[in-house]
Amino acid sequence: MNLSQLDAFLLLANGYNVTETAERLFCTQPSVSIKIRKLEEELQTRLFERINNRLYLTSQGKVYQQYATQIVNLVKASSEHMRQFDDPSKGEIKFGASHFVGVYLLPQVMAQFKRQSPLVKLSMDISTSIQLIHKLDIQELEFLIMSDHIFLDPTQYHLDTFLIDPLVLICSPDHWLAKEKHCCFSDIESEVFLIKPEHSATHDFLLDKFKENNKKLMNMMEIKSLEGIKQGVIHGLGISIVSRLSITQELKAGLLCEITLDDISFNRGIRYVYHKEKYISPSTTNFLSTLRTYTQTLTNNTGL
Repeated sequence: MNLSQLDAFLLLANGYNVTETAERLFCTQPSVSIKIRKLEEELQTRLFERINNRLYLTSQGKVYQQYATQIVNLVKASSEHMRQFDDPSKGEIKFGASHFVGVYLLPQVMAQFKRQSPLVKLSMDISTSIQLIHKLDIQELEFLIMSDHIFLDPTQYHLDTFLIDPLVLICSPDHWLAKEKHCCFSDIESEVFLIKPEHSATHDFLLDKFKENNKKLMNMMEIKSLEGIKQGVIHGLGISIVSRLSITQELKAGLLCEITLDDISFNRGIRYVYHKEKYISPSTTNFLSTLRTYTQTLTNNTGL
């Protein structure tokens, strides 16, 4: 087994035909066929089946695709890390982030890091927690930054919480709550409450908190986008509970009002995650140090 065989397999597995695969690998079509045949012989299983002159992965091929992806990504990462030993101010960092962290926190951290290490290439994947964890497991991403409400096995992953993110009640300046500045949950339980759809991390976090405190919302309206929720609140569609990180600009501009809930609070940790057996590159070590320094300053200055 060699990397050229795995490269050919993955290209075919991802939907390229033999001609396209040969062009991308700068080899002949018969050479691609030989690579796949030798790989199947070594694994003693069929990876593809041909139906109507098209190649399709067998069930064994679908399983092996995950392993091949991990192997190729791991080899690429190891080469990248070796280069960074010579100069940690160069290289590439690929990481993933949940939506609210990736949009409202990390751009500032990335900008600060780029000022310190302008030659390091940064690549951030903003996606759902399920997709991010999958990409971490196949070595496509080096680490993740996400809420600690999402369960990850501490025996398998390194988990480091570096920031506490309060979620706060918000309303429009014209809402009756804006004059009160604080309230109890019973005051808002019948209000139209804008929330992300079921199975989103924030949705699950809020409902778990309500359940823990024996509280229930009567009138929920689901909006998939956090920006959509904020705009809905601004225009009087309802109220919501969102990360304070995500409404800094709107609060300063007077577009939203933050209301204190006297009988319940919503705080979640933000953490970075990587596999325990994962070697963290020099550039990534520097990036995580910048992240911790930035968020410590943010906490001291804003009281997050």
